Amino acid sequence: MNWNLDEAVLYYKKQGAPSDQNAVISLLREVQQENGGSIPRYVLAPIAQGLGTKESLLLAIVRRIPSLRLADTHCLELCSGPNCGRHTALADLAESLFRGKGVTIRYVPCMRMCAKGPNLRWDGRLYHKADEALLRSFLAQL
Repeated sequence: MNWNLDEAVLYYKKQGAPSDQNAVISLLREVQQENGGSIPRYVLAPIAQGLGTKESLLLAIVRRIPSLRLADTHCLELCSGPNCGRHTALADLAESLFRGKGVTIRYVPCMRMCAKGPNLRWDGRLYHKADEALLRSFLAQL
């Protein structure tokens, strides 16, 4: 049986989407799985229309859930805890390196790895002792 976006949207709508965000998240995870590990931007409009909601809601959910990825985008999460948050030069460098490159930068609460900081997550993978060389290695992957 072939997977069909319209059928998936209808199924999750019957499960309570969009008022039940867990149903929306499940739908987005299924879309991501069916599209090789990322959600193509062009599917957000038909999903939103099928659910009777706005595309901006879907984008907000994708940005909030670390395991969800838009196609051709990466997610950089910087620890903003009391120790890591002091490394403002690293955050400033990240902002300048990845601006306009399809990278979502998020500042998250303390990752509770203070002794190993500064800490960050790149596409869900945690890195310790982050520095300029690490950020530049991510940039080279783009």
